[in-house]
Amino acid sequence: MEPPGATKFTSRAPTEAVKVAAVIPAYNEADNIWRVLEVLSQPACPVDEVIVVDDGSQDGTAEVAARYGARVVRHGCNRGKGDALLTGFRATGAEVLLTLDADLVGLRIHHVRRLLEPVLGGDADMTVGVFIQGRGPTDWALRLTPVLSGQRCFRRAAIRGLELLAGTGFGAEVVLSRLARRSGARIMHVQLVGLTQRMKEEKRGFWRGVRDRARMYVEILGRLWCREGPAGEEGMKRR
Repeated sequence: MEPPGATKFTSRAPTEAVKVAAVIPAYNEADNIWRVLEVLSQPACPVDEVIVVDDGSQDGTAEVAARYGARVVRHGCNRGKGDALLTGFRATGAEVLLTLDADLVGLRIHHVRRLLEPVLGGDADMTVGVFIQGRGPTDWALRLTPVLSGQRCFRRAAIRGLELLAGTGFGAEVVLSRLARRSGARIMHVQLVGLTQRMKEEKRGFWRGVRDRARMYVEILGRLWCREGPAGEEGMKRR
């Protein structure tokens, strides 16, 4: 449950010409999403708009997001992460898009800035966040396969073919990275110190979590090998 006295999101003063929208896909994350929205709703957070895509949740995810002032877009049924991201992108005209997972633990404003600044400053077209000094399992997962990171920022105009995210499920990040490479986008990995996320086994119980994790990896592997063979992220800048 979220703490009492949730602070509602308020758009920052339009001091910058570029609009930034945070898109958060969420499925049954009522017990977790408040941690992310608590940070994004702070006046010092450099985000203009927060969009939560409730992907057919059966809990109070949408209600929690609304209490924090996020704009909530609902799917009538669970359509998968790729479709949820695409719905969020379509719901805003923002030039710069920030994607965050709904189950992050330890998010701070400096993490948001870490993702945004290289893109806003023109040093990269897309940033990909990699956990470090958070928790062992999540740290190593992203060190080995940063292509799976859901923490990203990118300029919409720099990535062609976003409509191809439809139907990609948990393979959405793989496809997003592939689209960025095909578009010739400059991709930069950024370290997100102290950030982690709740694992499926923690959120859903061990056996159900294992089952859902297996399903996730099947979808990811399907996208990794789809059409082009393995999708690595060679030649990326690191920061």
